[in-house]
Amino acid sequence: MSKFYNEISKYYNEIFPVGDYQIQFLKESIKSDRVNILDIACGNGGYSKVFANLNHNVTAIDLNESMINLVKKNYKDIDARVLNMLDIDKIDKKFDLIYCIGNSLVHLENDEEILDFLIKSSNLLNDNGKLVLQIINYNRILDKDIKKLPIIEGDNLKFYRFYENIEDKNKISFNTRLEVNNNIYENSEMLYPIRSENLIKLLEKAGFSDIKIFGSFKKEEYEKDNSYALVIKASI
Repeated sequence: MSKFYNEISKYYNEIFPVGDYQIQFLKESIKSDRVNILDIACGNGGYSKVFANLNHNVTAIDLNESMINLVKKNYKDIDARVLNMLDIDKIDKKFDLIYCIGNSLVHLENDEEILDFLIKSSNLLNDNGKLVLQIINYNRILDKDIKKLPIIEGDNLKFYRFYENIEDKNKISFNTRLEVNNNIYENSEMLYPIRSENLIKLLEKAGFSDIKIFGSFKKEEYEKDNSYALVIKASI
């Protein structure tokens, strides 16, 4: 898997470009000119860079060392760390905004791990702090038996994403294939396909309130059967 992600890191901006709607959505959660922000599963730091350039104090974490090395190399003013999202309680500071986007949350194993993460997030937030989460809408994936996501294409690059529902384990096998410059890199990971109603219950259990859900970063209405994504903003 490390070889796959090391290769992904070279093309990360092309596969997963920073989105204007994502930036605007996150900006609306910031209430002053200089706040503390935690970017969880930051990838190569594209979103972290935007907020660091706006003079915010940004901490960025990711499990992949290659990604974090890119952040450290390119963005000296970002506190970048190789860290599991379940270990964020080791960070000795409080935040005004914590976000975990890009379908990263579902790499956790089960409800217990997600609740653990949510509780630790709530403990790291200042009063009136915001948590923003974004995952694929697994209600749609499971109920409609969706097998694949749209192909991502760039210059000399194609990124394929396939889903296989492993019902007896309550998991999704997420199989990816990167074709670039006549090379092929494949990877498979098990994801926990948490439903929207379950995630909301866990947020409430972790002490979050004013939980708002959307079907995209454009703030479209969330529809369990049809929305491609699930976006949540919650307060502590």
